[in-house]
Amino acid sequence: MGIEHIPNKHLTYEERNFIEIGLNRGKNFTEIGENLNKNRRTIAREVQKHRFRKKPSGFNNTNNLCKSRNECKRFDCNKKMDCYEEDICYKLTGAPYVCNGCEQKNKCRKIKYYYYAKFANDEYSENLRTSRYGINQTKEDIYELDKLITPLIKEKHQSISHIYANHPDEITFSRATMYNYVELGVFSFKNIDLPRKVKYKKRKESKKQRIRRETAIRKGRTYEDFKEYIGKHPDCSIVEMDTVEGKKGGKVFLTLLIRRSKLMLIYILEQKTMECVEKAIKSIKEILGIEEFKRVFEVILTDNGPEFFNPISIEKDEETGKIISHVFYCDPEASWQKGAIEKNHEYIRYVLPKGTSFDELTQEKVDNLMSNINSTSRDILNGRTPYDATLMILTEEQIEKLGTIKIDADEVNLSPSLMKEGGK
Repeated sequence: MGIEHIPNKHLTYEERNFIEIGLNRGKNFTEIGENLNKNRRTIAREVQKHRFRKKPSGFNNTNNLCKSRNECKRFDCNKKMDCYEEDICYKLTGAPYVCNGCEQKNKCRKIKYYYYAKFANDEYSENLRTSRYGINQTKEDIYELDKLITPLIKEKHQSISHIYANHPDEITFSRATMYNYVELGVFSFKNIDLPRKVKYKKRKESKKQRIRRETAIRKGRTYEDFKEYIGKHPDCSIVEMDTVEGKKGGKVFLTLLIRRSKLMLIYILEQKTMECVEKAIKSIKEILGIEEFKRVFEVILTDNGPEFFNPISIEKDEETGKIISHVFYCDPEASWQKGAIEKNHEYIRYVLPKGTSFDELTQEKVDNLMSNINSTSRDILNGRTPYDATLMILTEEQIEKLGTIKIDADEVNLSPSLMKEGGK
């Protein structure tokens, strides 16, 4: 019978006690791991890292621990002679690496290793307290981690959040420790290789506030109207809508973000016009069907760009004329009111920095970009990806028809190389 387990957390004293009991009963790492909902490698590393070495009791009043002590007849040659070789049971060279469950341990006169929960937990706690003062990893561990993490960061521009979410068993220390190791130069990548952190400049307050007359288009669709609507319909599905520019005058992206799951749809538009936006929205209605569009796109929040100034075409079903969605506009110069999609544009800029032209891009390449973004694990989703979170809202078939497929965690690429010929 297992114990309650919190995923992706370090082992607790209760879990270590469970490991000790399992070893005492002769269970293997797989059996113990299944009960703890942990990978067998996690259990193996824990036992090897925190096992306790115990010298054998004196035999004929000798403390000689050399494997050849009976042949050479020396009283005590411990580590003093070139021929010295410690007498360790061959069973300790492989799993389970300890003597806890061995039936011969009381008769054995060889060096022993045991796993004790209290000793392991005390050692772990001490290492945790002192880890910030140095590198609490072996050279072998650092080498293996560097081999795993560096390509994901330098070549594929994956975020630390994504890597931690998909490699909880390989990376056993905290993110704070990770950043500390990067500062110390432990790994092959440096801070400059980490995905950029967007810095928002403090907006300067204009002495002459721009006064904008509310147009007929925005009546009943202001941000205050939006707040009133969601107050009356707290469970409504909200989608944020925006555009992302390449070079001025060229192709642009239409982006739509489902707030609940953080799935971002990206469609390339020939021009930044109402007609192009209407065409893209119409295609989504055709893919999902009117009833599904009405459910998922119940509320659409966007900015005051002129390309969005035909809300009727979005809100109505062309065939019946019925309202199937509600479009609302943020306040002027208040893009923070749709901050989720603004933040999500950061992923686009990893691959396509500002000033990059979109003119040579096809929708197929944009779908590939969209798929990699939606396959990136997020802290806000408890380590899940937007793709996985959206499976609670749409079917896999519907998501794929919208242009997004699932990318394997270690294949996620958020570097400019994604847009090159053959980039995946």
